[in-house]
Amino acid sequence: METKKMEEFYPRIAELLNQMIPEEWSEILLYSEVREGFSQVYFYYYPKADGKPIYSLDIVDIFDIDKRNYKSLKQALYDCFERLWEEFKIQGQEPWTNLTFLLDSEGKMKIDYNYDDISQISPVEKQDKWEAKYLGYKNCAI
Repeated sequence: METKKMEEFYPRIAELLNQMIPEEWSEILLYSEVREGFSQVYFYYYPKADGKPIYSLDIVDIFDIDKRNYKSLKQALYDCFERLWEEFKIQGQEPWTNLTFLLDSEGKMKIDYNYDDISQISPVEKQDKWEAKYLGYKNCAI
């Protein structure tokens, strides 16, 4: 099994996230869910200047940034996770249903893969559970 191909996605994901966040940050917590015909990605980050997390969908409302460029970066982020999911299948690994990608400003990362069937859980319930688990504390022990 060739994991090198899969490992190439993680620096690209980190690079995209860094480009999407228009200020210095200390930590990023990202959720991605992929299955046939569906994908979802969102993240929160902690600014270095303030301890409150900022939701990825709020970035364009908070900052004066080029919305088309942000949308393009967001699509590239979706593409990375969809390709990563496909690569799991190509390599003969069980494809994950969702994952949490944790990244700190020093470049340390941790990825928690989940393989449970979550297709029947509402998106709101999934996000509420994820936020309770990952945003309930600041230091995620990356």
